[in-house]
Amino acid sequence: MKIKMSIFLTALLATQVSAGNQEEVVQRDLVMGGKDVALNSKESKTAKMAYRWIYNSEDLPVMGDYGKLIFLFGRSMPTIICAPLHACDVELQSGEKIYNVHLGDRIRWKVSPAVSGPKGYQTAHAIIKPTNIGLETTLVITTDRRTYHMNLKSRKEEFMPYVGFDYPEETQAQWEALITAQKTEHQMIQGTRESLTDLDFEYSITGDARWKPVRVYNNGVKTIIQMPKEMAQTEAPALLVLGADGDEEIVNYRLKGDRYIIDYIFDRAELIAGVGSSQIKIVIDRTEQ
Repeated sequence: MKIKMSIFLTALLATQVSAGNQEEVVQRDLVMGGKDVALNSKESKTAKMAYRWIYNSEDLPVMGDYGKLIFLFGRSMPTIICAPLHACDVELQSGEKIYNVHLGDRIRWKVSPAVSGPKGYQTAHAIIKPTNIGLETTLVITTDRRTYHMNLKSRKEEFMPYVGFDYPEETQAQWEALITAQKTEHQMIQGTRESLTDLDFEYSITGDARWKPVRVYNNGVKTIIQMPKEMAQTEAPALLVLGADGDEEIVNYRLKGDRYIIDYIFDRAELIAGVGSSQIKIVIDRTEQ
């Protein structure tokens, strides 16, 4: 009786295994069945171009902290190797928000969201788990910054526990921002942080004095007279603004550091120091009116 029962159970198990194999074959046929469509020359070359990008053999990751494998984003379509009963953690960029996750095989692969870090400084993760070995599919993750394309393969023992990315376009953007900032800094007047491109320097300065102005310019609202360092050793000269008839005009101005700041755009002004025969005068004329 025990022998008959053993034979029955063995036969039943074999039937179930066979049925399971047949079901898997049927599912595979449903997915992979049919005949490939023909490709013309152009389509074939295009497919080869995509293949070279997908399987770029030169795009090897580098090892980061805590065993993280870091791929260069956009260089290829990286392959993430996972194993059943293990979690593959794909870390995105800090602050990046996931919009959608698309799996080629949603039946035998699972992708779950996770986050790390404090509120306001969180990092999104995609936790990938296969249900079996020998599986292969693709994964697309869309975010508020970019779209990730990945191959997924499952193995019995080999797997990648922690994967991340480096972003060359952001590194390039940082360099470009630095270069732009340096150019902007070069185009600014030290002390006032005014951009040279927004200023009018069309003034002539005549006369001779140790305190002769270094430059005169206006920003469309105010006129600035920058004096040399030597003026700190003498009394500041008086400023007279002259009208078209040569008469003195009353304007508001103040001396701030080495600069006269006049709340007016004048056509002619004079800086005067001393009296009588020892008087020294510098004349400033606006040359573009």
